[in-house]
Amino acid sequence: MPPDDDRQPGHRARRFRRIAAWLLLTAALGGLGAGIALGQGLPIAGGLVLAGISGHLLAPDGRRPTHPR
Repeated sequence: MPPDDDRQPGHRARRFRRIAAWLLLTAALGGLGAGIALGQGLPIAGGLVLAGISGHLLAPDGRRPTHPR
């Protein structure tokens, strides 16, 4: 990384994580909607599990403070 680059080292990884989480949430809502429309429990359960995983990925990182001290 060039010395004048002001981005953090994990910037690209965080961006990929956010994009992957939104795509996963889209797939989860699609599976949940399909399960509801078809009246089947397995797609509903899968959609709920995927929604929980994507919610975990979209949650702010708990290791760093949310406000500067």
